Amino acid sequence: MGIVLPNGILGNPGDEYIRRWILRHCWVLACVAVPVEAFIVEANVGILTSLLFLKKKTGEEMDAEAQGHVREYPIFMAVAEKAGVDRRGNPLYKRNPDGTEKLTTKLVTETVRLNGNVVTRQRKIVEPEIDDDFPTIGDAALQAQSLRFL
Repeated sequence: MGIVLPNGILGNPGDEYIRRWILRHCWVLACVAVPVEAFIVEANVGILTSLLFLKKKTGEEMDAEAQGHVREYPIFMAVAEKAGVDRRGNPLYKRNPDGTEKLTTKLVTETVRLNGNVVTRQRKIVEPEIDDDFPTIGDAALQAQSLRFL
């Protein structure tokens, strides 16, 4: 399961019972801190949040832990500093050292109708590269997941 939680739930002393419930019933696979810009435009939420990825524990695993058989395991953690948009929802682009936008070239295959015939053609699209940490974090999490025993 993946869930977006306000950082207060993960850190406020009064919300400790929620964290205890999560740790009792779930394996925490990953926690990714999200920049405030990620939700400020679409959801009108201006608070710091985190993505929490969990896996439900079996009854046997919960019983074993209740009897003191606690198992240590790795948790993937990351901080996303850029979500690809600014506070107004405008796209943010990666920049070269000289300040110009980094451009990326994509090869796109299209099927079009030309003079009654269906033709497949390829064309190059050059566009600025979005400044977003989530793809890199996702790749790193998948790499770490392959090493995990859960």
